[in-house]
Order: sequence, then C-alpha cells, then structure tokens
Amino acid sequence: MKSIKPQFILILICLGAVLLFQLSVSAQDDTPVQAQQRPTPEFDHTLHEEALEDAGCGVCHHVFDDTQKALVYSEGEEASCTECHLDKTDDDTLALREANHASCTVCHRDLKKNKQTAGPTTCGECHRKQS
Repeated sequence: MKSIKPQFILILICLGAVLLFQLSVSAQDDTPVQAQQRPTPEFDHTLHEEALEDAGCGVCHHVFDDTQKALVYSEGEEASCTECHLDKTDDDTLALREANHASCTVCHRDLKKNKQTAGPTTCGECHRKQS
C-alpha cells in the first residue's frame, strides 16, 4: 500500500482554500457584476449625523488646506461629496467610488471590528438591486 505524499495533500488543501474563497465572494451577491454597473448605494444623512455626533461633520465634509497640506473641516463650506469627488480621480482628488470605499467601507468595518453597530461592509449590502 502506497502512502499519500505530502505534496499531494498540500495541493488538495490549496484547491480547497481557493474553492472556499470563490464561494464566499460569490455569496455576497447573486450575480457578479462590475462595480460601474452596480446600483448607487442609498445614503441616510440623518442616520450618519446621529452616529458621528462626537466625531463631527469633518469625518466626511472636508476641504484641502494648502497651509496645513491636509484635509480639514471648514464649517459653512459643507458640500455634497459629488461636488469634489467626480467619476474619475482628478489631480489629487479621489474618484467618488474610491473616496466612498476609503471612508465609508473602512469606517463600517472598523465599527464591526470593535463590536459596534455598523453599516454595510460587503458589495451586495451597499449596492442593492432594485426590485
């Protein structure tokens, strides 16, 4: 009787891991779709105002300060995200999609990691198909 070689076992483990990864990715949404084709996420401003009470509006509303070379909150200059963040990255301003993923998704994941109430963290939770 021949013994099973360790390399064969390693290959089976790697194939199993790849299969599990593919299943978890496809479970987020029933059909794989490119990001540009996904529906725009709904955003509840009041919910975020209440949740960010301590952190303040500057978490999302910021302008670039040339003297500080940083994004800062400037009361009275609040604007919609789409006024600065366009469809494509321009100069040093992230595209809306990248800005949302960098801010919204990261914040939601950090909250979940700290076992706090959080918003959606997967593609299908944010970009819901309209029925």
